[in-house]
Amino acid sequence: MLYSNQNQLVLAIILASFVIYVVHVFIFPLYDASPKSNDEYRGLLSLEKTLCKSNLKPMKVPQAWRGHCPRDGIVTVAQGGRLGNQIWEYASVWALARRTGLEAYVPRCISKSLGDAFEKLSIPPLAYVGHCPAPREQPVSGLEAWNHTGQSILLPRYAALPELVLSWTADIRKELSFKASLRERARRVLVAVGEQLPHPPRVYVAVHVRRTDYRHYLWRTRTATLAEPSYFHKAIAYFERKFKSVLFVVLSDDPAWCEERLSEGRANVRVLSGGAAAEDLALMAACNHSIIDYGTFGVWGAILAGGETVLYNISRHSSVRVGQLLPHWRIMS
Repeated sequence: MLYSNQNQLVLAIILASFVIYVVHVFIFPLYDASPKSNDEYRGLLSLEKTLCKSNLKPMKVPQAWRGHCPRDGIVTVAQGGRLGNQIWEYASVWALARRTGLEAYVPRCISKSLGDAFEKLSIPPLAYVGHCPAPREQPVSGLEAWNHTGQSILLPRYAALPELVLSWTADIRKELSFKASLRERARRVLVAVGEQLPHPPRVYVAVHVRRTDYRHYLWRTRTATLAEPSYFHKAIAYFERKFKSVLFVVLSDDPAWCEERLSEGRANVRVLSGGAAAEDLALMAACNHSIIDYGTFGVWGAILAGGETVLYNISRHSSVRVGQLLPHWRIMS
């Protein structure tokens, strides 16, 4: 009898253990002691490494961030392109976070690139929450697929959301405020160039001419050729009709072409030797108006300058879409 009771007790223990296992594993999976792969529950620091094109150096995380993890999903983006592209990537994350209420983070490669040009950027680097686990749910790549606050949005490289970003144009200009040293350098350059004229100019127009890397890109993607000198002359004449005292400041990756085709015989057209990307962008933003052809760099120089912009008409190009969204942008062939 005692032997039979012992068997029943052992059987009951085995049965109870099995029930607890089933409840925890299949109904309430409280934890997973052995993930199937390293990617199944990787942290945000590991995610950040996949979003940057270059190796990341260690970053000191501020004390205030060490206990913080996002409650819901996040918005972030992969790094692609140079300064102009990375501004679009940053601005797209900024706008999506404002639209969805999710927390915004950018990988530190973008944070470092833009931090060299702009002061007091509001989006922290992803490394600040690198100690947090990445969301288990697969992120979506855009707003159209997002449907709840627990879902993260991971934008692809070269992301640009002009319709969303430019619905807050004044605010994104405040967000992208140049460092004081860049603003002062731009002011000094414009004053120095203006002093070369018989009478100080009242209006400065930045002219951005992109040629070297865009020649093959335009032909390959749109079977289009580079803007001809006639476009720039027409745009210059447009501003000369509007203003009596105007100086055109030309920035280009091909200054020799600009000297020969745009400034020869014109005292009010000055081609400046190229500086660092952030310096040239700050110089464009310091001008009153803009003439641009194509490319994200020129587009952002014109957006940050405000004023009026004359834009080269090239079909199905993102710059033309910006021109259609913003007032005082004139598309010209």
